[in-house]
Amino acid sequence: MTSTKKRWLIVGSIALLCLIAGIALLMKLSGTLLKAQIERALGDNVKAGSVEIAWGTVTIKDLVFFREGQQVGKVKTVDIRADFLSALKKKVMIARVDVEEPDFDILMDKKGKIVLPVSLPDQRREEKTSKTKETMAVKIKTLTIKDGKVRFEDRSPTRPVFLRFDDVKADAENITFPSADQWTNYDMSAHLAGPDHKGIITVSGKTNFKTEETKGKMTLKNVDLPLFRPYIEKKGDLSIERGFMDMNMDVGIAKKHIRAPGVLVLNDLQFRSGKGLGDTFLGIPRSMVLGLLKSGDNKIKLDFVVEGDLNNPRFSIRENLLKRATVGLAGKLGLSVKEVGEGIVGGTSKVLEETTKTIKGLFTR
Repeated sequence: MTSTKKRWLIVGSIALLCLIAGIALLMKLSGTLLKAQIERALGDNVKAGSVEIAWGTVTIKDLVFFREGQQVGKVKTVDIRADFLSALKKKVMIARVDVEEPDFDILMDKKGKIVLPVSLPDQRREEKTSKTKETMAVKIKTLTIKDGKVRFEDRSPTRPVFLRFDDVKADAENITFPSADQWTNYDMSAHLAGPDHKGIITVSGKTNFKTEETKGKMTLKNVDLPLFRPYIEKKGDLSIERGFMDMNMDVGIAKKHIRAPGVLVLNDLQFRSGKGLGDTFLGIPRSMVLGLLKSGDNKIKLDFVVEGDLNNPRFSIRENLLKRATVGLAGKLGLSVKEVGEGIVGGTSKVLEETTKTIKGLFTR
């Protein structure tokens, strides 16, 4: 080998080593910056057992969430891998977030307001701060959740509803704060624990969190109907003893207007003993419902379309779905039903808004 080639080989080797060292330094620097941001974001109502850093990855262990002094959630492990190029930019770039074994209590109060495990910063104080200090942009390329548990209590009906979701899994791509005009893709699933067995719920699709435009699909398989008695049963109705529900629904939201056609199947519907001919289900005589079940292989299939304005405080997705199911059931029996107004306050728009605000709040404290 000539001396010239040797010199170039040495120079090239030194350059390669410098490049590797530079990348390693950037990875460590980006991880250090991310660690500092996370520690600031935790706040007084979130405690971490430890926050560790290794080669651009921050690992948070044994997170515990508090609300009004009471523990309302915990997470075993959160791994956050920084994008090392974020050290060169005025924003936090996160390549991947892996959340393992989250366990949360979520409450909907009597007014239909969602109370989440994470306390949000005061909105007025945040708006005042934002005028003097620019909010740091955050982008998460990939988010995964596995082995999650959620206990949901809804106090808005006359009788509260308690739901327990196990084996919660989620995958999402392209999440930004503040919300950007772009699509976030997601795929989620969970088991809904019932008195007889666990049903399966899946949600997939994409949402633009800036405009709330959504294109998605929701499916329920073998979900226990007795879990939803307070939602379904009207005054004078027989109590549901047993039954399972399957549902497929395509959800479209544009300009705060939702349109969601779907198919609902009621399986093996059974009622508690009643007093006589006046017994009803969804306001329809029980004898007619049982006759329809008998003629349909113990199944009732109902087509429906949920549609309405999410800006209307009187619109409720839950009530709209129940009304459409009632109309569909009456139609199968040849009955004439006068549709009632859309009554209860609440709906998906509230959940989406407050959940988005909560996630954003983690990065704007």
